[in-house]
Amino acid sequence: MISFGADRAPGLLAHPGLVPPPAAPGPPGGLAWLRAGVARFASGEAHARRRALAADLLGPMDLDVLRLRAEVLACIALEDAPLDVMDRIARDVPVRVLAESLDIPDIDVAAVRRVAAAYPTGEPVPGADDAVASLVAAFGGVADEPTAARIGLLVQACEATAALIGGTLAAGAGLGPDAVAARLRDDPPVRATIRQAATAVAGLQPGEPARIELDGTVPFGAGPHACPGHRQALAVATGVCEALQRVPAPTGPVAYEPLPNLHLPAAIHVKRHP
Repeated sequence: MISFGADRAPGLLAHPGLVPPPAAPGPPGGLAWLRAGVARFASGEAHARRRALAADLLGPMDLDVLRLRAEVLACIALEDAPLDVMDRIARDVPVRVLAESLDIPDIDVAAVRRVAAAYPTGEPVPGADDAVASLVAAFGGVADEPTAARIGLLVQACEATAALIGGTLAAGAGLGPDAVAARLRDDPPVRATIRQAATAVAGLQPGEPARIELDGTVPFGAGPHACPGHRQALAVATGVCEALQRVPAPTGPVAYEPLPNLHLPAAIHVKRHP
C-alpha cells in the first residue's frame, strides 16, 4: 500500500477522487449493516446525508456540560482506585457522557466496546453482531440510518477518545486545561487514515488504497470526512483529565495496543493519594 506523509494530508483528504474504502452491506442490525450505514465509510450523497444526521445529533450538545459530566463520572470512578484508567475511565466515561446526551443514560458500554474493536476493519469479532443488535434495541429497535448514526457516534468516540485521554496521561506533562490540546498538537492519537482512489489520482489507480499519515496540523482529519465531533471529544477528554489531577501521576513505561493507525495505551494504573 502506498503511504503519504502528513504534509500532504490536507490536500489529499480534501480531494474528491480519494474516498474511504466502502463497507460491504450486511443483514440489518449487525456489524456489516452498521458500517455500511454510517458516514465514515460512505462517499457522495450518502455521505452528505449521513454526516448531516451526525451533525444534528452533535450540534445541541453543550460543551461545558459534556466536560463537567465527564469530570464527575471520572471522579466517581476514581473512588475505586487503584484502577486501570484505560479500562475503567478512558474507554467508559466518554461513551456514557455521549450516550446521556443522546437520552440513553443506561447504555451498555461493554457492547459499544465490543463493536468498537471490530468497527474500523469489519473483521469478525465474537459477539460483535449481537452487540450491534443490542444497541439497535437500546435506540428504539429500528435498524435505519438515524439509528446507525447514533450508534456510530458512540463507537467512533470509544477508542479514539480513550487514546487521547491515555496519551495525555502517559505523556506526564500535566493534566491542566491545555494538556489535551497540547497532546493533539505534539502527538495525536490517530496516526493515519486509509483512502481508496475513486479515479486516477496522486499516482494511484482506481480502486487502489493508500495510507495517509496525520499529525498535529490535522489531528481530526481534514476535508469532507474530518471528524464532526472533534469539539465534543476535546470537551470530554479535558473533563476526564481534570479529574485525573486528583490522583498521583502514573510511573513507569506505558505499553500500547498493537494497532496500525491508533496510538492507544493498553493500560495505565493509578493509585489514590496516600
